[in-house]
Amino acid sequence: MTSCLRLRTTVTCAFAAATFVLGGANRAQGGWGTGSSASGTKLTMVALNANVGRAVFHLRCAPPGGDLPDPSKACAALDLQPELVTSPQPVICRGGPPSHWYVTISGSLKGQPIDELFTTCWSLQMPTLEQFGLTSQVRQKHLMPRRHKTVRPGTRVRFAPGVLRGADLVTCNILGRHLELGVPVEPGGRASVGYGGRRLLVELTVAHNGDGSVTASCHRGTR
Repeated sequence: MTSCLRLRTTVTCAFAAATFVLGGANRAQGGWGTGSSASGTKLTMVALNANVGRAVFHLRCAPPGGDLPDPSKACAALDLQPELVTSPQPVICRGGPPSHWYVTISGSLKGQPIDELFTTCWSLQMPTLEQFGLTSQVRQKHLMPRRHKTVRPGTRVRFAPGVLRGADLVTCNILGRHLELGVPVEPGGRASVGYGGRRLLVELTVAHNGDGSVTASCHRGTR
């Protein structure tokens, strides 16, 4: 007899689900100005989404290089608009969980340190993504292999800090079902996914703890 199963996913974050920007030391530096990009421009952008994974991008200027679609265009844009990386302007959208990304930009712009963290919908409506040519298709090509750990059915496991990071993957095979879940990006975040019917519920839960460790459990239950 075929049983009807229902997928259930819940996510709890440590902070409110709102777009935010955290300024780094560059805010106090000032004096960005315009003009030719110096050899001191070298940037790394890391984008995290617990449902998709981790994408990494690099840009350097004078001479232009890195792995963006058009480094020369990106460097020219930074000459005119340094705020693309010193004060990024995120956008909000109505997309589902795969649409929302935590992004860090670090490195240096014309010799000045950059350290920015923000959340944004991945859309070319965001000026930085548009000027850097970072479409969703480009982002997919830059996804890095995810660290992966398996939890045995009926167990609860704590992975030490550094073993798993935000957006890495945890899986469990239980009662013929394959469950998988990304590690919440924010420390303090918790997520769960499960299949359930009238009598049966199987669930995988993953928590990203404040000390950097990750706790995961995979179990069955009844309602």
